[in-house]
Amino acid sequence: MFGTISKSEMRRRKENVGLSVQSVRLEGGDVTRAFMRDAGEYARGTIDGTELLARTRRRYGLE
Repeated sequence: MFGTISKSEMRRRKENVGLSVQSVRLEGGDVTRAFMRDAGEYARGTIDGTELLARTRRRYGLE
């Protein structure tokens, strides 16, 4: 578990996740439900960016 983040940091993370997902979709891609769950945890501060990346890499066998 990661630490507690401020409300402003949480807003920033949520916005960045939304922008990232939008970018993927504009390029013709999509994101999985599993990624969205992980991204939600990141946005809430439950995990940090390193853990989000590690989970994504594990999911696709990129470790």
